[in-house]
Amino acid sequence: MENTEKGITTAENYISDLFAKNGPDEYEYQQIFDLVDNLTDSEVLSFRKYMKPILNPNTIIGFSYTKPFGYNGDFFIIEKIYQRYCNPDKQYIKWDKYFHEFPAAIAVVNRKTMAIEMFEKLNNKANGDAKNVLILGSGPVSETFEFFEKNNDSTLQFDMLDLDKRAISFAKVKNAKYLNSMTFHHKNVIRFAPDKKYDMIWSAGLFDYFKEKHFVYLLKKYYEYLNEGGEMIIGNFDIKNPSKKIMEILGDWFLHHRSEDELKKYAIQAGIDKNKIDVFKEPLGINLFLRITK
Repeated sequence: MENTEKGITTAENYISDLFAKNGPDEYEYQQIFDLVDNLTDSEVLSFRKYMKPILNPNTIIGFSYTKPFGYNGDFFIIEKIYQRYCNPDKQYIKWDKYFHEFPAAIAVVNRKTMAIEMFEKLNNKANGDAKNVLILGSGPVSETFEFFEKNNDSTLQFDMLDLDKRAISFAKVKNAKYLNSMTFHHKNVIRFAPDKKYDMIWSAGLFDYFKEKHFVYLLKKYYEYLNEGGEMIIGNFDIKNPSKKIMEILGDWFLHHRSEDELKKYAIQAGIDKNKIDVFKEPLGINLFLRITK
């Protein structure tokens, strides 16, 4: 579909055709991305109206749009992304399959894989000694669950911090076998005062909800809770996230996208030596990770 040659009325016809067959097929995925990317601000409300049949909690994108837990990126939607969940109802299954092909959704799964690899590296380095890990915005705690499933002899001890009691309840049930290696804290990340220092502080998807001043404040605060040789690793979506507009328009999901240079700048503003700062990416290059070494 050549969206550049079609107005919103023609887009309505195209969307109606999609709904007539219960959603897009794989060859249409890029067409929808292109359609959304070319919408003008004045067309957004009309487009959302046309998409109303899926903007409800029965689809993943609709779950984001309606925010049943009061905020975007909640533990439940992240777990659905991790598990590639699709609603089996024929009205919705194609739309969920499409969502899982969003580059941003693939990047979220990639960062879980990376977290497991980093935990394994720290566990190997521990050589049987106890090592402490703090996870800020712990969500469903799927990465830690999968780590323990693969590493029964782990000596890592995890502190999990989340503001949502439902996330903590969900995570405790999911990780029932491993609770002796986890401590959960129902606290605000800004107000939390740890009683120990950590060998790793990890946060995959929390900091891209913070404004610059809070981002810098939290870097400065939690850097003080790193052991010597420890690492703080903070995830943030890159400014080049190709899913940005569709997330905002269909998911009402807004993030503070940042560049590699911005992340490095924040760390320097937090008083951290530039030689202790690094930025790396997951395989798609959509999720950036600021790594700070003590």
